[in-house]
Amino acid sequence: MFKFGINSKKFITPEKTENLVLKNLEFNVTENDFVSIIGPSGCGKTTILRILAGFDKDFDGSLEYSPKSDNYYENFESLGKIGYIPQEFSLFPWLNIEKNIRFGLNIKNISKEDQDETVERLLDLVGMNEFRKYLPHEISGGMKQKIAICRALAINPTSKLIVMDEPFSALDAQTRNSLQEDLLEIWRKQKLTIVFVTHNIDEATFLSKRVLVLTKLPAKVLKEFNIEIPHPRDRTSLEFNKIRKDLLGYLN
Repeated sequence: MFKFGINSKKFITPEKTENLVLKNLEFNVTENDFVSIIGPSGCGKTTILRILAGFDKDFDGSLEYSPKSDNYYENFESLGKIGYIPQEFSLFPWLNIEKNIRFGLNIKNISKEDQDETVERLLDLVGMNEFRKYLPHEISGGMKQKIAICRALAINPTSKLIVMDEPFSALDAQTRNSLQEDLLEIWRKQKLTIVFVTHNIDEATFLSKRVLVLTKLPAKVLKEFNIEIPHPRDRTSLEFNKIRKDLLGYLN
């Protein structure tokens, strides 16, 4: 579905020197895939997501969408077509939950009737209909992240691609585990394709069909793991913990 090939990605430091972040980094993402990206801190994981989402086009390389092989960004009109969920909750504090979900739909001039249908469907999907009039400061961190997911899904990305940058990192372990299960349910029901950045090995093993391990800077793919354990997965099973151990071995 997607072919990601970066020959090089550089940043200019405050001292006006070049910092090479990505080099010869390649991977594919198939339809309905769930790919997690792990690697050392500062190795360019967020940069990869920003390139996929169209926020950063200043790189040497190519992005392709199959079966079409022309310009990736032209195919998806980039911004607004790919759901992007950052590490922070990024909800507008002055808008209630329902209006946060409607925000992107208003920008796209979607009719009120279609907006109503979308909001109802998504609030039902995450079980938060009764909280629709609450402001973000009136709900928990886990609820905020559910609404952030709803807002990304509301734009109904043509590609069905959602990129997520450590979306659960600020949550306690119990809430995090619960949201991981919710995300898998949304992924299955919506038939999404997800690229997910995390530092949490347990999370990557629990969620993913594939895990990409990156090297230190300049980053490239060190190892790709196919995780064939069927869902729902048992975090205490021997098979699960063997994969966790193998992933940790590539990070140490």
